[in-house]
Amino acid sequence: MKSPKDVNTARPEHAITKEQAVELSNNYTLRYDSVSRVIGKEDNRSTWYSLDELKNYIAYVEAQGKAQGYMVDGIRFYIGAYGVDYKEAAKQNLTTIFLAPTGMKMGTMNERSMGSNQSSPDITEIDAYNLGQNGWPPHKTYGN
Repeated sequence: MKSPKDVNTARPEHAITKEQAVELSNNYTLRYDSVSRVIGKEDNRSTWYSLDELKNYIAYVEAQGKAQGYMVDGIRFYIGAYGVDYKEAAKQNLTTIFLAPTGMKMGTMNERSMGSNQSSPDITEIDAYNLGQNGWPPHKTYGN
């Protein structure tokens, strides 16, 4: 893991403006309304993780990757849904986001895979991450 002084604090290339984020959130509303109708209640539109949680998960993924011989190169965010019989009634049948590490087993990388624009595969041998806090209220859109 990089030390704090090695971290680039410039605006990331893929950062988006508030207006772009609002547009994405608004574009999702039609899907959100459809899903909410199907499940019979307001679905969840967002999931929150603390910075400490995310930093700890990244450190865990890097350590596990190293221990298991993986070159961890990213984290993929998946959209999932809790089951109708999930143990926490408040989350039953709601949308969630979970994180999965990506990368390659050391020794399996080749020149074609290095630096390509293709996504790396999930590393399913390292635990994924879930159980962030659902947005409140569930229908809250970005910026509101």
